Amino acid sequence: MRELTSEARARASLRRHNRVLAELVATRTELVSAMLHELRTPLASTLAMVEMLPEGTGDPRLDEALELIARNVRRIAGVTEQIATISGMENGTLPIERREFDLAALLAEHGFAVAAGAGTIVGDRERLGQVFGRLVDAVGALGGPPSRGEASADGDHWRIALRLPPDLVTDRLFTGANATALMFARAVVGRHGGTVGVESASLVVSLPRSARPPG
Repeated sequence: MRELTSEARARASLRRHNRVLAELVATRTELVSAMLHELRTPLASTLAMVEMLPEGTGDPRLDEALELIARNVRRIAGVTEQIATISGMENGTLPIERREFDLAALLAEHGFAVAAGAGTIVGDRERLGQVFGRLVDAVGALGGPPSRGEASADGDHWRIALRLPPDLVTDRLFTGANATALMFARAVVGRHGGTVGVESASLVVSLPRSARPPG
């Protein structure tokens, strides 16, 4: 009887934790959506005004300041769109294409060495291409000797790995543009039923060989 009571308590505790996690995810999604809505309107009007700025005013200091403002506003707009894309991928509001394509050929385009046993999967070729391109750039930006990615069929999954520099400070992989690339990768790969993570000294994408995005 005591064991049954303890098991029931454990199940009840697990249900509570899952509810809290679901509420946190929902709250984050709502918060991101609200923030994006608030950002996009002023950004659109600011970008429109930036486009109307003269190419030169005759005052070097003012010209330099205007160029800096324009560059930073465009950068903020770009980051905002990236966040919107990641959010849309995570919450399912952005569609994922369902089409058969040759994953090995796509990986080869981004410099991966692909082992024998290549096949096709069903998914969004363009989105996955963006993922692998950005991950290659992110790892390359860490420094160290150039490292060619490797891909192989491991059971019912593809294992797609990028070796990290041996002296890498892990935090560098999760900051700045690299963090955005990783979030985007997790969102897109997650929609394909896969995972993204660090294993030993490599950044690894795992994709089901029968990856089929939800309709």
